Amino acid sequence: MALVVGAFMVGLAPGLALLALLEVPLGIATHRIQSARKQALQRSMLEASAQTASGVQESVAAIETIRTFSAEEEEEEQHRWNLAKELRLKEQMELELAFFTLVHRAIQLAIHVMVLFRSHQQLRDGYITPGILVTFLLYQDRIGGHVQVIPWNAYVCPSVHASVYPSVTCILLPRCCSTASMNS
Repeated sequence: MALVVGAFMVGLAPGLALLALLEVPLGIATHRIQSARKQALQRSMLEASAQTASGVQESVAAIETIRTFSAEEEEEEQHRWNLAKELRLKEQMELELAFFTLVHRAIQLAIHVMVLFRSHQQLRDGYITPGILVTFLLYQDRIGGHVQVIPWNAYVCPSVHASVYPSVTCILLPRCCSTASMNS
């Protein structure tokens, strides 16, 4: 469906279609950067959680020794520091999610503004008619809803997945395709 709509867009106004479809590679690039950052922060979060859990286990196991040397305050301070580190990492993950959402929406808005500006110029110069412009803008809105970035499914083609990129890669699929049908 997305390819058909894209073909109609190219047929109506090729220059505008190329400008509108510029959003796709920019969206893929921001998604890949966001995914890499998210994975790194999740690893750090897991390490911090493991460090906190091991610290608690050690404290519980050595409670008598800690009481003998009056080190409860030191253990409590260490536990607070570990929890604060986990909280900072969680806040950083949320902040980066908000930042990448802002970047993605800014890219979408910039593309829409450029398309509207260029379409106004073409309409003024007589290259397109108002009907073509309205149709094009409706198609542009429709194609944005049909294309999404999804992680590569290793079960569909494991040999390609292993040879092309050993970790997660992204491909574009029409939204109407079910990822559940790809898992079978």
